[in-house]
Amino acid sequence: MPRDKPPNTFLCLVLLSTFLQGSSFVATKAVLRDVQPLWLATLRFFVAALSLVPVLLPRLLHPNRRSGSRMPWLHLALIGLLQTTGVMAFLTIGLTSSTAPMAAILMASNPLLVALLAGVLLDEPVRRQGWAGLALSFVGVVLCIGVEMVFTGAIGRGEVLVMLGSTCWALATIVSQRFNLSIDAWVLAFWQMVFGTAGLALVALIRGDAFSLPASPTAWLWFLWLAIPASTGAMGLWFAALRRGGAVRTSGFLFLCPLFAAVIAFVLHGERVSWHQSLGGLLIAAGIGLVTTARASAAPASGTSASSLRVER
Repeated sequence: MPRDKPPNTFLCLVLLSTFLQGSSFVATKAVLRDVQPLWLATLRFFVAALSLVPVLLPRLLHPNRRSGSRMPWLHLALIGLLQTTGVMAFLTIGLTSSTAPMAAILMASNPLLVALLAGVLLDEPVRRQGWAGLALSFVGVVLCIGVEMVFTGAIGRGEVLVMLGSTCWALATIVSQRFNLSIDAWVLAFWQMVFGTAGLALVALIRGDAFSLPASPTAWLWFLWLAIPASTGAMGLWFAALRRGGAVRTSGFLFLCPLFAAVIAFVLHGERVSWHQSLGGLLIAAGIGLVTTARASAAPASGTSASSLRVER
């Protein structure tokens, strides 16, 4: 099959994409010193969407040339409010009181929420192997947060906010699957970022957050890295990897994101990962592997699954 001919190309694409996604957690932490969380998320995706305009201009002007249908503006707005506004508001604020590796690990457990919601909302049942994976990954999440913190109710505010962001991402995935929009994927990504950015700006204004920009050349470099390579670049590489490796195979690499985040955070800032976070991360990875292979065997003829749609970042 053609997708198996260039394995080196596939590996390069997926490794670079997950590296960029992992670096976004560290870059966000760096810029948060100068910019309020919601304004940072707003600026990040405004610049990311803006960077797509030169490439997408013909498709933005004629998005439905083939089908002739109208643009599903309400659907795009809902996806944008969940995928960009909800996810980034919770994640960015959560990162003010959580570490980059911890946030990356909790966000990487997103396919588990998707599997649960797909069974309820999309009538896609989870097999026994899938339930085993869900249970294993749940234990992993508990270990990452800290068993004592979970059972005493002392979970940090940052961890709760990051988990709410992961929930918004799962809901956005389910909504996208349900709507099954017949428009170009890149046009969909552009408009959901536009609507999501507007939502983030509105929330920031309502909260009365002070607007500011990065205050130093170093902060600007981190911001530009966050907005273009770690957002637009990571997305483009991920879709290229999907075309070569398939959704199920490619999604198995998602857990590299927290690994890269942990390595980058350690090298640049000395942030260490505890033994229980490492063990919890391994359990989450194993659980996601079980869920992914279970869903793949349930629908071998399909190139996508609810859990694999997690890649639309």
